[in-house]
Order: sequence, then structure tokens, then C-alpha cells
Amino acid sequence: TDAALREDAGAAAIPEKVAQRMGKRMIPFVGIPLFGTFASFIGFWYMAVYRDQEFQPALVATTSFVFLAVGLLGITYSVLSASWDDDREGSGLGFDEFQTNVGNLKDGLARTKENALLREKMAGLSEDE
Repeated sequence: TDAALREDAGAAAIPEKVAQRMGKRMIPFVGIPLFGTFASFIGFWYMAVYRDQEFQPALVATTSFVFLAVGLLGITYSVLSASWDDDREGSGLGFDEFQTNVGNLKDGLARTKENALLREKMAGLSEDE
């Protein structure tokens, strides 16, 4: 809440252990698709230059785009599948943590919407009310 953040600005920060856990998860979930992007582009180049094969530019672009999109999803999954509890390591692939963290996000967004509506109502009230 706002009062907690006023007292301790670090309350909104991600704990170091949790940030490291998220970073470790990014290595496979982002690194492999990123490597796939470079490998596919180099593969298309090699086949075109040394094997005299022609590829439609749309095929090369689509293949690169798909790998990059999977990497972007990997970043999201890496953050959401890590245990946000400082003392709990979590599972290998993080399926349970993912469900828990998505639920926490939904709850937080609902509270944010409720707080915004409440602040709007309060702003419309006079000092006497």
C-alpha cells in the first residue's frame, strides 16, 4: 500500500534472491530461442551462399521473428515461473509458481482498479463529507 511504500521505499523492490532466480531461468528460456534466431539466420545464409539455394525473404524474416517471439515469451515465463518467495527455491520448470504468480498479478491488478475507483470517489467529495 501507499503507507508501506512511504515508510520503506525498498518494499516495492524485488529481493536479490528472487532476481537471481529469475535471471537463472532466463538462460534456457531466452538463450535457446535467441541462439535459434542466430543459428537460423546463419543457416539460411550458408545455404544461400555455399549451396546456391534461394529462399524467400519472408521465410527468413518469419523464422527469425518466430524465434524472437518465443524468446520474448521466455522472458515473461522466466519472471512468472520463478518463486517470488525469498525463502522458497521453487520447482525446476516452475509450473506451480507460474500459476501462483499469475494469480497474484490478477489480484494485484484488481486491487489497483479498486483503489483507483475509491480515489476517484474521494476526490469528488467535499471536506465536510
